[in-house]
This record gives sequence, structure tokens and C-alpha cells, in this order.
Amino acid sequence: MSIEPIGAVTMLLGLIALFRGPDFALGAFIPLTLLGAAAAILLGGSGTIQPAHLMLGFFAIAVFASPNRFGPVLRSLTFPREGFWFCALAAYGIAGAFLLPRLFAGATGVNAIGATEHGPSVVLVPLGPTSGNITQSIYLIADIVCFLAVLTYAARPRGFVRVLRALLVYAGVNIILAGIDLATGLTGTGFLLDFIRNADYQLHLEETTGGLRRIVGSFTETSAFSYATVGSLGFTAQLWLLGYQPWLTGTLSLASLMLLAFSTSTTAYVATPLLVAVLYASSLLRVSRGRAPATTFVFLALAPLATLLLGLGIALTPPASQAILDFLDVAIVGKSASQSGLERAQWNQTAFQNFVDTSGMGGGLGSIRASSFLLAVLSNLGVIGLLCFTMILLQIFRPFQQARQGDDKTYGRSAARIACGGILIAATVSGALVDLGLPFFVFAGLACAAGDRSSAREEWACDLSPDRNPSSSSR
Repeated sequence: MSIEPIGAVTMLLGLIALFRGPDFALGAFIPLTLLGAAAAILLGGSGTIQPAHLMLGFFAIAVFASPNRFGPVLRSLTFPREGFWFCALAAYGIAGAFLLPRLFAGATGVNAIGATEHGPSVVLVPLGPTSGNITQSIYLIADIVCFLAVLTYAARPRGFVRVLRALLVYAGVNIILAGIDLATGLTGTGFLLDFIRNADYQLHLEETTGGLRRIVGSFTETSAFSYATVGSLGFTAQLWLLGYQPWLTGTLSLASLMLLAFSTSTTAYVATPLLVAVLYASSLLRVSRGRAPATTFVFLALAPLATLLLGLGIALTPPASQAILDFLDVAIVGKSASQSGLERAQWNQTAFQNFVDTSGMGGGLGSIRASSFLLAVLSNLGVIGLLCFTMILLQIFRPFQQARQGDDKTYGRSAARIACGGILIAATVSGALVDLGLPFFVFAGLACAAGDRSSAREEWACDLSPDRNPSSSSR
């Protein structure tokens, strides 16, 4: 085991957070979730601990060490709230990770996530225990801790606004890191980013598609970058449509959209149009209810017009249309016939067969790799896991009583829900694992904190009375 320089910096930030409190911890934790190719601690061949997961521990301690902070967690854990279903998912997932691979050992051939008794899995191997069972169980626990910590921190108005602003910083830093990736790639100075590209994963940093360098940012590959950027786009674009700091959110959403357009990622090219369609539909609904700011009307009017003009411009310019058709053939159409496309199709086909062969129970969390979040859940966690995730999503996206126009809760919850939807779309397109990543659970925690109707008056009224002594509260 070795502590990397980025790990030493993370530990220093964590120790400072223990003295400075949860505000500082949050500000350090959320941007660190962007470092998908970094390792804070290398465990000597058995895995890595990323900076965000290391910082998550300090953030959780800082949040839950504060007085009177367990109310939102206890409410969330009651049936049928999202915390209850998270615990049910964790109980089945962790128990299944150790029991199901042994119960169904050899019953089906799988694309294993981690190392098996047959060695590193690059071909189909019989179902059995793998190192992925341990690592994915740890990631699931981290996801739940992240959700509950953000939910608790954002239960009060100042905390809610801080999470919202930290996620805007997250979107901005993602854009900056993507720009640095492009600049270092073009100048041959990519080694300058080695300190945040030190994980022992396979990194795809200098690949090109159709003559364009693929944008990786601070992640391991372009699909991971697109996955994170789709969430940022959904969050910032919805805030812009709601009229929240329009110059800032409009700039961030436009920059994220441009990066996705030039990323050459199939994930981006499938997920982004679907996300834009969701944004357009939600804008139409907002207008029909008579609660739409000017930015929403601008989007509804200009989006179809811009699409039409762009299409006509391309169609009337033969060299441009041919170049775009050739690029799309390589990036999307040709991708399905490429080695990577055929491999991912085989992952999904095998994952569904694993679901059938295990009688709908799944092969155990961390046992099976797929190329779609839906099939990853079915193959690893079966029907019970799918039920738990469905109930969690119903809680995240459940209707809520809208606060007054211009209220931070209205902005934050709506944008967080769209971000969760964007990440789900991207994960369904190409997600290999059950783990949706820490940013999804940050967005989910923000959405559920704003929608916690039973605790809203209590937590928010307490925070809005700064002279009130918590120790004298009769609560």
C-alpha cells in the first residue's frame, strides 16, 4: 500500500475539514469527485482508493459530528422513504455479494468485474466469487453514506445553497479540466496531468475518432467524461431555464454542451439529445402552468429554430454534410461493428442470460459486467435489486409542492432531478456497473433534501433563527 501525492493532499484537506467543519469539507469533497483517473491510495494490486472516497469519510464525520443533525437521516430511513430502500438495497446487495456467487457457482458464464480464481477476466468465466464482490460492496456503502450526508447537510437552507453552489463549481471545474486535457494533448504535455492520472486502471487518453482527439478530461476514458458532463449539463441547463443566475448557468450549460458535441463519445451522442428532449418537455409543462421565466421562452423558441437552421446549413453544404456523415459513421454506426461495440453487445447479451440462469436473483453485486445500468442491476441484483432501485427513483422524482417562485428549493430540487435523470440516461446507454457514482448521489441527496416536506419547516425554521440556542430547543 502506498499513499500518492494527491492522496496526501486529500488527507490534509480532510484533517483541515475536521477543524473547519462541514462547509469546508463539502467544498473539498464535491470537486474531488471529478478525479476519476486518480488514486489517493494504491492498495498494491488489490484496488485503489480514489480521492473523493477518501474525502467522503471526512465529510461524513464533519456532517454527523454537528449537533442536531440526525433528524433528516432518521426520517429518510422510515418506510417507504428513499433511505429505507437504500438500506434494503445495501442489505440484499452486500449479502448477495457473498452468498449468490457461491449459491450459483458455475451455473452460468459471466463477464467478471474483478479477478477470479481463473485469473483476470477477459473472457467468459464460470460464475463465482471475485474481488469485484468486495469492491462494489464498498462502493455501494460509500454511495449511501454520500447520499445521507448530503441529505443531512442540505436539510437547512444555508447548507442547501452551499451544495447548489458547490455543484456549479463542479460543473465549472469539469469544463476547465477538459480544456486542460485538450491543451496538453495538442501540445504533447499530457505528462503534466500524471499526478491525477495515477490509478492502476486502463487509461484511454490519446485516442482519436474521425480525426478528432477524444475528450477525456480528468477521467479514464471519454465515456466516463461524457457521463459526468451529461449530469452537469442537466443541472446547469435546468437552472438557466428557471432563471437562476442566467449568465453563469447559461455559460456553464453551453460550454458543457459544446464539450459533449466534440467529445466523440457514443454515450454523449445518445444521451445528450434525450436529455435535451427532457428539458424541452419540462419547459413546455412549465409554460402550460404559467410559471415560466424569460429564459424558458427563449429556449422553447430558439431551440427548434437553431436545429432547423443548422440542419439546412449542413444539407446545403455538401462538403460539410459529407464530413459529418463520415464522422457519424465512424463514431456511432461503425461503433456497433467495432471490436468495442461487439464486446459491449456481448456483455449485455450475456448479462441478460445471467439474470435468467440465476432465476431472477442475480449473480451477486460485483460479479457481472454489463454495458447498461439496467442490465447490470438485473444480472447482479436481480428482481429484488431492480425493485429497490425503482422505489428509490420514485422517491427522488416524486411530485413535490412547489415553493414560492424564485425559492432556492425550487431551483435546486428541479435541477438536481434533471441531473439525476441525465446520469441515468447515460448509465442506461453504457454503464458497466451497478454503481452510479458519487455525483449521482450528491444530486439525489439535494433533490430529496428539498422535497422532504415533513422536515422542511422544522429544519429550515431552525436554521433561519441564528440566535436560537440549539441546546435550549424543546424539539
